[in-house]
Amino acid sequence: MRVELSDITVRFGDLTAVDRVSLDFRSGEVHALVGENGAGKTTVMNALFGLVRSASGSIAVDGETCRWASPQDAIARGLGMVHQHFMLQDSMTVLENIVLCNEPTGRFGFVDFRAARAHMAEVATAYGIEVDLDATVGALSLGQRQVVEILKVLYRHADMLILDEPTAVLTPQEKDRLFGVLRNFRRDGKAIVLITHKLDEVMELADRVSVMRGGRLISSAPVAETTKTAIARDIVGGELPAEIARAERAPGAVVLSVDGLTVRSRGRTVGPISFDVRAGEIVGVAGVSGNGQAELVQALTGLRRAHGGSVRLAGRPLDGLDVGARRARGMSYIPEDRQRVGLALEARVSENAAIGRMDQPGFRRGPFRIRSAMNRFAAELIARYRIKVAGPEARAATMSGGNKQKLVVGRELSRDTPLVVVENPTWGVDIGAIEFIHSELVRMRDAGHAILMVSTELDEVLALSDRILVLYEGRISGEVARAEADRTAVGQLMVSHGPSAAEIAA
Repeated sequence: MRVELSDITVRFGDLTAVDRVSLDFRSGEVHALVGENGAGKTTVMNALFGLVRSASGSIAVDGETCRWASPQDAIARGLGMVHQHFMLQDSMTVLENIVLCNEPTGRFGFVDFRAARAHMAEVATAYGIEVDLDATVGALSLGQRQVVEILKVLYRHADMLILDEPTAVLTPQEKDRLFGVLRNFRRDGKAIVLITHKLDEVMELADRVSVMRGGRLISSAPVAETTKTAIARDIVGGELPAEIARAERAPGAVVLSVDGLTVRSRGRTVGPISFDVRAGEIVGVAGVSGNGQAELVQALTGLRRAHGGSVRLAGRPLDGLDVGARRARGMSYIPEDRQRVGLALEARVSENAAIGRMDQPGFRRGPFRIRSAMNRFAAELIARYRIKVAGPEARAATMSGGNKQKLVVGRELSRDTPLVVVENPTWGVDIGAIEFIHSELVRMRDAGHAILMVSTELDEVLALSDRILVLYEGRISGEVARAEADRTAVGQLMVSHGPSAAEIAA
């Protein structure tokens, strides 16, 4: 298969999101598409897949010009797309999700699940994919859900796979398994497009790399003929950001105190967990996904009821308080899931930016919101965090994933609370934005704020943390100081419990 895009232009009102971009994709090749948030990467692929209509340009498959009325036309020609935010039904099984809207039917019009199961078993075996077709999707890890999305595409006999940020929240182990599957696809002659911000992955997997900036194609070359530094410079349009400077300082008083916290989830108990976070330090939490990180954060923020133990913020107990009350006590929260937890997607950017501030002077007059104040504050966040959006009045749903993340990060850090709880703060954001968000977290730390950061990016945990707590099977398997932290020391604690206090004493 050979797919060619010629002079594709996409406009949303007065905004030109993609400006005369030409690309081609070939069988048996992984083609990486990289660029800043809002550079047009996802939009040009959405145009290829029939999700948005281009203002000009053409698409050709194996030399034949094609015009899509909908994504169904693209699917019929062998294209498949796995989106950054999964399109799965949590209450349905893996098999039901795979066949949804494309169900095989038997003689009397009933869904032939037996035929679908047999076909998917063949596909899974051919590509070395392990999956329980009867598992409920809501019970799967993020890595397993990623596999289900890929199986949906394969079920429709796709010869070209478009993957949008496929490793954004995967653990290193899940990423390695996914790359193994993609290599099998390449060996089988499929064309693969990898939209990503992770240049190490580009160098590891891709055959060709194309860089977009400001809606335009900046460069395109075989990976063997370029370097990670050259790609990064094309992405940012100049020199790379300087390394973050962090002040050496002794931590202050305890801000967050967790004592014997236990949480029950899906038939298991997470905990007991005990630790402190002090003013002026970043405490990182590392661990393979599914080892209790989500339950810990949900219990701390009030999204899940704790089964036992206590949590105190600045000496005051939080037990029994809901999310709003905890935020009012001095907690900010950057969630892992910006789509469902971090933002109200159909609300305006200004409304999302003002969450947590509506009771402050200047934002409300009696029962009425002051729209001008909300717009001014949103405009400040847009400028400070370089958020690419039409303006404060735009709907949050119109932003790219990375710009949504920057909005959430900016809103929460600007609340200036004693404690910030952070989950995967740089999920799906570009090189420049990663450096900026990291520098903002370090700035907050240097200003005396306490930060608890949970991240699936081990390099991020190692780079930012003053102390690292490692979770394994729902408990803290060990703690590593910054001076002693490296990938080996933390990695060993991610797969086994560290020595007990008695063993250390012996």
